[in-house]
Amino acid sequence: MCAQFLVDKILFQKSLSIFSLHLNTIEWKDRILPHSQSPIIEYKNNEYFIELFYFSLVPSWSHDRKPKFATHNARLETVLEKPTWKKPFLKNHCLVPITTFIEPIYEGKFAGNMVKFNLEECIFVPAIFDYWMNKETGEVISSFSILTSEPGEFVRKIGHERSPIFLKQKLKTFENWFDCENNDGKNFIQLLSNRQEPKMSIEIDRPLKKGWEKRK
Repeated sequence: MCAQFLVDKILFQKSLSIFSLHLNTIEWKDRILPHSQSPIIEYKNNEYFIELFYFSLVPSWSHDRKPKFATHNARLETVLEKPTWKKPFLKNHCLVPITTFIEPIYEGKFAGNMVKFNLEECIFVPAIFDYWMNKETGEVISSFSILTSEPGEFVRKIGHERSPIFLKQKLKTFENWFDCENNDGKNFIQLLSNRQEPKMSIEIDRPLKKGWEKRK
């Protein structure tokens, strides 16, 4: 899974040239956790935009602002089977910039720690989003879920069983991801299955809380 990540502003700015975008005055917290805001790349009306969306998708049909189940990640293997994910996966795509993602490790030499996976550059990972309206106030919340799959060799060796999906960082690949017209989802599954593992390094973030062994 991916429940915490960082977006370095300098690396993010460098990476925006692929979309011919420049970082504006938006602000976000150093460490992005579920229900906090993150910059995302959205494509609409034939243009790319930088927006701030909430990390943890709130389905449009949800009665509550915060669903009773975790929605910060969507598993690629079941994304077309779950009502929370199916419509956004077919219709609402975005890209999330990540420079570091942070995971708990329960096996191997790093067991018992939260570990930072530091990327050499800002990587855009595929995500899905939805809009939720507060019926009392009319406020509209834009929120997203990062798509995850089985990890590549490096992440697996460190001891984690899930990972964000890393695509080729090419404009054509992103264009294919944003092309939601007349798609039954199978093309997206194929696109997301053709992934890569970027270069990364690791460092210990902090020890896990007491009793972490019970979660192995």
